[in-house]
Amino acid sequence: MFRRILSWAAAFAAILSVTVAFAPAASAADTEAIAKSAGQKWVLKSEATGKYVSTEINDTGNQWAKLRARSDKPGAWERFTLHTDDEGKTVSLRFEASGYFASTEIEDGGTHDGMLRARGANIGSWERFTLVPKGDGKYALLGQAEDMYVSAEVNDTGSDYGLLRARSKTVGSWERFTLEKAGAAGIQEGVKDSGAAVPPVAGPAASSTAQVMSWNVCGNINTDSPCNGGKPIGKDALAAGINDRIEKAASYPDVIFFQEFCEKHAKPVELALEDKGPYQWDVRFAPVTYNVDGTGLKAHKECMDADGYDRGAYGVAIAVPDENSWYQAYELPSPETYVNNKGVTRKAEQRAAICASVPSQAAMYCSAHFSTGGKDWDDPKREWQPKQAAMLMEKADQSGYRPVFGGDLNVSPPARGFSVLTPMYDRYQECDEKNGVYDGDDTKDGEKIDYIFSPYTFAACSVQTYVGLSDHYSIHGAVQLPPK
Repeated sequence: MFRRILSWAAAFAAILSVTVAFAPAASAADTEAIAKSAGQKWVLKSEATGKYVSTEINDTGNQWAKLRARSDKPGAWERFTLHTDDEGKTVSLRFEASGYFASTEIEDGGTHDGMLRARGANIGSWERFTLVPKGDGKYALLGQAEDMYVSAEVNDTGSDYGLLRARSKTVGSWERFTLEKAGAAGIQEGVKDSGAAVPPVAGPAASSTAQVMSWNVCGNINTDSPCNGGKPIGKDALAAGINDRIEKAASYPDVIFFQEFCEKHAKPVELALEDKGPYQWDVRFAPVTYNVDGTGLKAHKECMDADGYDRGAYGVAIAVPDENSWYQAYELPSPETYVNNKGVTRKAEQRAAICASVPSQAAMYCSAHFSTGGKDWDDPKREWQPKQAAMLMEKADQSGYRPVFGGDLNVSPPARGFSVLTPMYDRYQECDEKNGVYDGDDTKDGEKIDYIFSPYTFAACSVQTYVGLSDHYSIHGAVQLPPK
């Protein structure tokens, strides 16, 4: 709401010929948090100009961050990620250079009416576009604010050449754009330093005990959620809640698996861990996505708006010591749709996992969040959870590395009548496994659905039976890594 008021004020100021200044970029904390994300990045190429769409972040005042199809090659000013707050019906484009969403300036009233600028702080109607396929990888962008297609203004020969405006009722060459993946192979998927889709060769490592924690923080909540009283969780509250939980644990963790995590919480959580802990941390994020209607593309699911503050995408995260040299996000096999109890077909979340290496331990750590199984959920017959389990085991068990993995797997153990995790229990030890029985203490609402697995012995395991911000208990395990 505050941003909309600013926009009206900007339009009024323009009428009075008053110069209005806008913030030159997203906050430093948000920018650093976004840099922790492993989401796919894109660039947009105009058919009319033959050039890439660029964010004009060197402009000032009302012209700041306008979008123009004028760049010969893609770089930081041209890259963006696709997001959705309506399960893939529409998409929003968040540009890397400004950290903000492309927004349609429908209140300008002058020659720039409908101009696109990368300055939307959160997603509203001005930031929503329908991707309309036009063949050969080309799309038209239908702005939802006024039901107009985005055009590249190629008839302007001045400083606004190639300016993007949502102002056309039809699609021609000016309205067609090619959507291209950005970055070298693997980079856009989350490789930190190596630039490779596979981790570097693991070196030797001494025996050690790794303290591992896993917690579904319930970051993306709604008004019906029991988490945090049905209110969105702010980054400071989450950071404080994590440290409070760690202080109550038997041992300080070396690695933390997070689920239902908001992208822009990554950096604040990292800083909070460093403030309380014995070493530097690296917190990395991987988005959960939705299939975008009619396109074959995927867009990041957004965390719910918290009082006008966009918290970024929704997904999973992992916290490891800052020595890690490689990490990778994985999209788990997930259903496209499901039918709920009312017979309504719903979109299913495309679930995610994220893995990170810790060289000093020659260890590969992976955090995951499986589809929800059972009646009225996205995997009602539990057909996809076994596929997700198989992929998680495969990605954790990288050659030369000692695997430790887990998270919110959304299914109870075999001892309670569920066979999904039997292959995991057959190959690995589970932190809270009781006397060889495939079971453990409850972690949510009378069920055990949160896990830590490894092929190695757990010296200790505990479940913290208090909730705090989340409706999940956290699980803590001490896994004994043998020499390698």
